[in-house]
Amino acid sequence: MKLYIGGAYQGQEELARQENPDGEIFERFHETIRGKVQKEGQEALAFAEMFCREHPEAVIVSDEVGSGVVPMAAEDRAFRETVGRVLCVIARNAEQVTRCVCGIGVRIK
Repeated sequence: MKLYIGGAYQGQEELARQENPDGEIFERFHETIRGKVQKEGQEALAFAEMFCREHPEAVIVSDEVGSGVVPMAAEDRAFRETVGRVLCVIARNAEQVTRCVCGIGVRIK
C-alpha cells in the first residue's frame, strides 16, 4: 500500500499515476472517507482497518484537509478530524507515504 497526500491541486494524483502506472489507484480518498464515515455512518478506524486488509496493494491519493483555517461548521471540523484519523491508520499500514508539494514528491515514509 502506498499513500500520496498533499494540498488541493498539488499534483499528488499525477505523481501517483506516474510512479504506479499499473497500480489500483484510489483517488480523492478524502471524499471516500466522507462518504463511508460521515454519510454511511461507518466507524472511522474500523473503516480504515478494513480498507487496509481488503486493499493491501492499493495506491491511495488524498488531499490534506487538516491544514489551514479551522472550519466554523461542526460537520466540517468533524470531517477534518476523521480524514486525519483514517489517514494515520493508512500511513501506519503503508509501505510508502509521499507528500506532494508543487508536483514534487517528498517521501516521508
